[in-house]
Amino acid sequence: MNTRYLAALACAMLIGAFTPAARAITEDQVLLLYNSQNADSLAVRNMYVALYPGVRQFDFNDATIPTQFCTRFEYNSKIRLPLLNFINGVSAPFQDISSDVVVFLTTRGLPTRINGGAEFSLATSFSSVESELTLIQQDLEVAGNTALPFRYNGVIDNPYHLNNTVPVTNFTRANIKQPKNFTIVGPTGGEHWYITNLTTGDFYLTCRLDAQPYGTTTALQNIQALLNRSQHLVVSKCMVQCLFDEYQPSANQLDDDDLPPRFPLRDDFEKATQFLTNQGYAVTHDETTNFITGPELPDNRPILVLGSYGENHDIAPGAENAPGDGEYLDTYTFDPAAIFVSYESFNAHDIAGQSGSDHEQVTDFIARGGSFTVGHVAEPFTVFVADAEYLARALYLNGRTFAEAAWIATPALSITNVPIGDPLATVTVVDTFLADVVENGTVDVDDLNAILSNWQVNVGVGDRLDVANNDGVINVDDLNVILAAWQVSCP
Repeated sequence: MNTRYLAALACAMLIGAFTPAARAITEDQVLLLYNSQNADSLAVRNMYVALYPGVRQFDFNDATIPTQFCTRFEYNSKIRLPLLNFINGVSAPFQDISSDVVVFLTTRGLPTRINGGAEFSLATSFSSVESELTLIQQDLEVAGNTALPFRYNGVIDNPYHLNNTVPVTNFTRANIKQPKNFTIVGPTGGEHWYITNLTTGDFYLTCRLDAQPYGTTTALQNIQALLNRSQHLVVSKCMVQCLFDEYQPSANQLDDDDLPPRFPLRDDFEKATQFLTNQGYAVTHDETTNFITGPELPDNRPILVLGSYGENHDIAPGAENAPGDGEYLDTYTFDPAAIFVSYESFNAHDIAGQSGSDHEQVTDFIARGGSFTVGHVAEPFTVFVADAEYLARALYLNGRTFAEAAWIATPALSITNVPIGDPLATVTVVDTFLADVVENGTVDVDDLNAILSNWQVNVGVGDRLDVANNDGVINVDDLNVILAAWQVSCP
């Protein structure tokens, strides 16, 4: 059994009831994609292999691959075709692994956006590399009709969306190379693709490892920090809070749009609030004109789930704009296992080397200590933004890996969404109060003294005092957990 999972399991057993993080995807089902001709990409590859030596790897080894965005021709010729030949056994080592691989993991230094046309039309040909790679086995260059000229125009219904009951590895992958039947559905002006015989086993999950510099830390240092914390994510319900901040007239909110017939209406922030509240989390759901910053939250506990309209909060007259210029994340403190979903069109533009307008960037969230997000490299349309509820359900209730959670939560394929995080990361949830190390019901001087009396002591895996990150040492990280929860009581 994976030692990282054993560590999290041991910690959880010591501190109370937990939701086991049963990892369905194994290391050898992940194919790590990198370009050794790019220093950042190679560095991220080295980080990941050091932590997961069993992952499969593919090196594009091509100095001509763009680093941030590419044309469709470049995507097909420099990325899709070499990778397809590799996994299908056409090129060396001439071994067909097409049905063995479940996840493609891209790295900083590879392009993330495929440029196209009609960005603000449902017939858009913009996409993320990560979303397009999900259907690498299908020919998306085939012609469509007047509304959707090619298969790569518009969006393709994701059969795994909202399927929170079945691990991805339960689906057969025997037919992944079989050509599928593409049909166009929907009313005039809202046409979209539906693949009638596409199952969850017939496409690849994808994730990306990326971050931005922050303060004195570099992008690569922030990616390394993401990977380090992703090895042992343990959440105590009493130590976190959640925020869903939206404002528009109630009949026209951003998070409840639909596109019949394949994309029904879902009031995501409302449903996420109900789910997390029922699970025992503290949730603030604000629909007033006020933009809720960190100091306006009920207390100073870190945020576990942040759903926000961000810089679109003031889209309705009289609503407050987010503070700063794409900088509102600076007002919050995040739990290491935190999720971030925002209704901002350009919140992953920085990865593609584009201006993000004033929209907050999801890679900033990674740099600020969160672990799970799905961004947009171009206009995503509100219907296709990842569902915060199902990200939370998959990670915090069902113990899914992030690769599964990201695509359970993302409605469509062949669109602009890019999941950022460790695809193998899972979360263990506990109901007892981690910071209450002496277990007297309140975080107080007794807990502080317990930490200080064992300062810099090397402890074993799962030690009750090692509350911050299970790194085996009682240090300032553990002290900060105590201070952040000072005088908070937990049932």
